[in-house]
Amino acid sequence: MRQLSPEPVQGTRLRIGICLSLYWPIESGAERQARRQAQELTRRGHQVTVYTRRVLGRPVRERDGDVEICRAIRTWDLGPLFGTTFLASLAWRLWRDRHQLDLVHCHQASWEAVAAGWVHRRTGLPTLIQPAAGGPYGEVQLMNQARGHRLIRSLILSNSHFVAISQQIEEELREWGVADAQLDRFASGIDVAEYAAGASPLESQLPARPRAIFLGRLHPQKNLAVLLHAWRRVHSQCPEAHLLLVGDGPQRAALEQLATELQLTECVRFLGQQSNPLPYLQAADLFVLPSISEGMSNSLLEAMACGLPSVVSSAGGNVDLIHDGQAGLVADASGPADLADQLLRMLQDAELRARCGAHARQLICQRYSIQAVVDRYEKLYRQLTAPRV
Repeated sequence: MRQLSPEPVQGTRLRIGICLSLYWPIESGAERQARRQAQELTRRGHQVTVYTRRVLGRPVRERDGDVEICRAIRTWDLGPLFGTTFLASLAWRLWRDRHQLDLVHCHQASWEAVAAGWVHRRTGLPTLIQPAAGGPYGEVQLMNQARGHRLIRSLILSNSHFVAISQQIEEELREWGVADAQLDRFASGIDVAEYAAGASPLESQLPARPRAIFLGRLHPQKNLAVLLHAWRRVHSQCPEAHLLLVGDGPQRAALEQLATELQLTECVRFLGQQSNPLPYLQAADLFVLPSISEGMSNSLLEAMACGLPSVVSSAGGNVDLIHDGQAGLVADASGPADLADQLLRMLQDAELRARCGAHARQLICQRYSIQAVVDRYEKLYRQLTAPRV
């Protein structure tokens, strides 16, 4: 795998098409990361157009600062028709706009990557594919289960280049057939000026410290039922601790019911989706992420940038960021026992929390700032768009 130096590369303005299923104002991890990168690219003078799905109540074309949003992807949400209509509408739009683009960057490796591969085969337009997650909820495994998966895989592998944001994704792409010359290992980035420790305006509105926080979708991928079972043991030994769950999703009702059954309603708060997670992170003492699969979690990056120590599962990019005992602790989250042990260890040791939190902030500032990450993408973009001799 080629290694790229992190220095920024100066040159002419690039016209970059970013593709992903959803985009601001609907934001989860991949969407937040794509938006950060798009905003940083336009700050540097590049032209960025985001191709995404239609959203009820939003115009087909709008601007998010200097980023143009084209909600051109129409879908029929009826079984296999979803993929077919997604592919057809995005491929047609990219084909139509091919002379107005220098490069296409897909922030997911599902139907976006299929459409980009088809366009690259027919036009030679450079395309870059960045899977958002690995493991059982990652694109490689999900697309392998889709109808017509052999053709789908062939089209995805037709793209110019791939970026892996975790060791797990890198291994999956290699096994899928991506050649070394087509693969680079990058990372996600965070605005370290925005995300930092500080006094939270929510301090008086939240239950007493210490507070552990989860930030993300309430979805089976995040393994939150195991977290609640682990918290039952945490509560028995550390009754003053509280767990904050910030986010929403399809499991919310079931998780609230489970919390009631486990008699955790006094020490677990469901705070719902929040447009600005920063004050919640600033009001916490540690971050917990027990996921079954991950790419490189934006929530984990945000927590680390705020100087929070973390307790994480060994899924995906979690272990690329958290080396046990440095920026946090790694737990076996296949069941509640070890997860509870590691949470208790962190909650009951203020010195460990302080040391891990300081290391987390330093690591993010040194290696995962959005500026450093986009430096590397910008250099790769120029290599992919350079005239071939």
